[in-house]
Amino acid sequence: MQQTAMNETIIDHIKKDHQKTMEHIAELEKRVQGRPSSDNPVFAPMKKELLGHMAAEEKLLYPPLEKEMKQKIQDAIKEHNEVRQHLEHLSAGTMPEDEWARHLQMMKQGIQHHVQEEESEILPAARKMLGEDKIRELGPQFERMEKENK
Repeated sequence: MQQTAMNETIIDHIKKDHQKTMEHIAELEKRVQGRPSSDNPVFAPMKKELLGHMAAEEKLLYPPLEKEMKQKIQDAIKEHNEVRQHLEHLSAGTMPEDEWARHLQMMKQGIQHHVQEEESEILPAARKMLGEDKIRELGPQFERMEKENK
């Protein structure tokens, strides 16, 4: 397993994270009943992974693309900040179940939009601008940085 992770490009890793996040959100939607808090066994790990993922993208992927894709990168960072706000609300755990579910739904919609734009525009542009060697080189760096920022 470790060998496979070391061979992943940054793009492979990001797409895998996106899929994992959507799976976590689907699981949270099933479990909302009676557990609208950070006590949920799926929520805490998902939050840590999302925070690490967003920080790694902002530090490693976005800076070399910013000159060519300034507006797209600014929008992506804004979307990350919105996800962070939702995570804070969801972490509080003091709101009624329906409000918690509403925040989860808003976060899900924001993430879906972000993922769609990132995978259809930013990641293909990154591959083109940075080249295959750099994309491959950044894979293990992204994974390390992601873990450091959890």
